[in-house]
Amino acid sequence: MTRTLDYALASGELGNLPAAFRPRFGAVLRAVATAMEEIGQVSPTDPDLLDAKIDEAAAELDRVQQQERTTPEASPAVHALQGTLLTDVGRLLADLRSGRQSLAKT
Repeated sequence: MTRTLDYALASGELGNLPAAFRPRFGAVLRAVATAMEEIGQVSPTDPDLLDAKIDEAAAELDRVQQQERTTPEASPAVHALQGTLLTDVGRLLADLRSGRQSLAKT
């Protein structure tokens, strides 16, 4: 994700993202960060709480993806950037969920 953002910033594409996309994408990132904060606590991670936080982040991602499908078409480059950023977040959530499931097996 950081590689995508670095490229978008360096190429100027980041500034071409629709104004409405940025806060929605930020909300997804905040939801993911909230889930990740559960892992970084000093006390043991509550698996049910972590699952709930991951589910909340996934639901936020789904909302943004739905909104992006119903907004007017952007340029192909902007559409590709949005899709890449959303895919990156989806992969991060999949990694969190997979890591959570691996921990449950040990």
